[in-house]
Amino acid sequence: MDEVLTRIAAIHQQHALKCYLAIKSLKRQYDWPANDWLKVERLIELEEPTFNVAMLQSGSMPFKPIERRRHWILAHAIYPYAYFTMQDWFNQSDASEIFAYYFEQCTEKNEYLSHNISVLIAFKQAWSLIKTEKQKLRFIERFCEFVTATFYGNNHQSYPVTGDYAKPDNIDVKIVFSSALKHPGFWGHNLIALASIMRSKGEMPETMFIQLLTNLHEQCYWKFEDDTDKPKISCSGANDVSKQTLESACFELLINSQRNLHQITLAESTCYLFNLQWVSPKQRSRLIDVIIHFSKSKTI
Repeated sequence: MDEVLTRIAAIHQQHALKCYLAIKSLKRQYDWPANDWLKVERLIELEEPTFNVAMLQSGSMPFKPIERRRHWILAHAIYPYAYFTMQDWFNQSDASEIFAYYFEQCTEKNEYLSHNISVLIAFKQAWSLIKTEKQKLRFIERFCEFVTATFYGNNHQSYPVTGDYAKPDNIDVKIVFSSALKHPGFWGHNLIALASIMRSKGEMPETMFIQLLTNLHEQCYWKFEDDTDKPKISCSGANDVSKQTLESACFELLINSQRNLHQITLAESTCYLFNLQWVSPKQRSRLIDVIIHFSKSKTI
């Protein structure tokens, strides 16, 4: 955890915590040699450099942030002031209230790749694993960087829907899953986001859960120009849908190619969805097709 919290975003949002949680989950499922797990962990290093400099210090703050200006400071990403503003917020409020504030923001805007919700969920899950004051301070730094880059209208990106999109009268996870299988998106982000949302259902109001599903379903039908956002994945329909076949596909994706940290979260999210009781053999076969596609893809 200490090392992961020193990893900073190099493109948009920090993914190291999300990958850390995914690796922990995969290790519970697959008994692979230690050297192979080191290869998986190195995928994080491909995109997120280490920044082992402490901005926040234990037991001290250079000044008292002005609470009424909290969201103005964060919205305008005024650094380093923003770090101390976020630290003060964590000092004044329960962490669950802070996470809830940004969960509400996720319902209001549909964000390209759904990093707003999937990375936010990872931060919330990781909070319970924070054990030391040093970890807490590094967590607050990374969380501050995430929210200032993601929310308050910063770097917002969305796309128009395709002509065949029809908003369902009633949305549920099966409808969204079916659409995400047809349109998994860049590195399977629609499947990754769906797995994140489903696992957090019990931690949010039902209305919020439904809105997040609605947002993701719409995103499955966004009109993209870049081919990497609309991968053409062949449907073999011939996969042995056993867990052993899935493990072999995940191994191929994670160990025999080193391209993108999303390989980690795609593999783990696929495993989660594959193991849902209501998923059909045909859908499980399709999930394996997605893994195989990205293990062979040249997408970076």
